[in-house]
Amino acid sequence: MKTDTLKQLLAAIFVGLLFAIPLNISSIMKNGFTASFGQLVYMFLILGGTYFMTGMINNSRGRKTTNMRIFAKKLRNQGVLVQDAQAQMVNDNSRPTRGWLYLTNKSLIFANTPDHELIEKSALRISLSKISKIETFKPTPVTNDGLRVKLLKGQEYDFYVGKSQDWMELINKEKTGKGK
Repeated sequence: MKTDTLKQLLAAIFVGLLFAIPLNISSIMKNGFTASFGQLVYMFLILGGTYFMTGMINNSRGRKTTNMRIFAKKLRNQGVLVQDAQAQMVNDNSRPTRGWLYLTNKSLIFANTPDHELIEKSALRISLSKISKIETFKPTPVTNDGLRVKLLKGQEYDFYVGKSQDWMELINKEKTGKGK
């Protein structure tokens, strides 16, 4: 499970409870909790499920990522793109920055601006030759989408990206020159 999915699920549970209980309070008071339990669960599932699915649809590749996908297409046309995906970069215990992670044959790129003119200028570029270690980690006890990139000079970058194990293997292949 991805960290984004877990956050959306927890929010959906909260929304489901927040609205299902007040909407069923008169039924609970009139018929009792056990007699109204089925209706409460039904309302919880409908409201929470709708919130969850709406959030997942809105968070998927939307309008804000169009230029990032165009940048990926440009890299693909140049023949250097190995993999790309939506990701989040974590900075010093602050809120994760949403963006797009690209792996090319020579570098790892994280872009977090929807402005097509700034993607190439403001993106974080990490040369594969400067990476000392790649490892996966668990951002939460139930998610395993963390990717930690350690550089030769000691800096570390943490990313939340789906299929982090695949990313680690691809980066190591490209780094050793065994990719493609």
